[in-house]
Amino acid sequence: MFDKNDFKVFDDMTLSGRLNLIKLNLDPKFEDFGAELMQRLEKEYQQQFYMKIAKHQRRTKNPPPDTWLAINQDKKGYKKTPHLEFGLWPDCYFITFSLLADIRNRSDYYPILKKYQQQIEKEGWGVSNDHTSSILKPSTELGEVIDHYQRVKSSDLVIGFELKSDDPIVNSANYDELLADKFLKLSKYLVLFNQEISKL
Repeated sequence: MFDKNDFKVFDDMTLSGRLNLIKLNLDPKFEDFGAELMQRLEKEYQQQFYMKIAKHQRRTKNPPPDTWLAINQDKKGYKKTPHLEFGLWPDCYFITFSLLADIRNRSDYYPILKKYQQQIEKEGWGVSNDHTSSILKPSTELGEVIDHYQRVKSSDLVIGFELKSDDPIVNSANYDELLADKFLKLSKYLVLFNQEISKL
């Protein structure tokens, strides 16, 4: 399904051109891959999940720097809830679990983050305070990232994985299962965090 040609959408520097390439070349893959992920998630957890594919409808001038699909467990929308994303930056595929700056009941997540901090660090996920950047820091910096998230209200909390476009496996065009596996492994935090919040 996925191959190195996916990144060619970012070669077009115009808004209309890039949006058209995303619609033609990536969105159909997102639909198929997302449907597979949803099926596997619902089988694994026996819970309801919802998917949204980015349409970039608010953009009027600059082309989108990335594109993605998002999955969460709230049908009202994903941005104010814990959610998972799979998508592309110009230099990598990304899979992330995010708590954004304006998530509902933000402070309720602070002790939950602390509770699972050691486990996340041990698993080696990348971490960040900015969902608008493709740069993930090593998992060893998670403590600092959590502290920053608690102190700076405009910051996000991002945990994830990146597969660089120049990675040898991308040239092999045989990494769909790797991406799905990483997504499913990260999905446990979506379910765990929602379970923890439901107890409050």
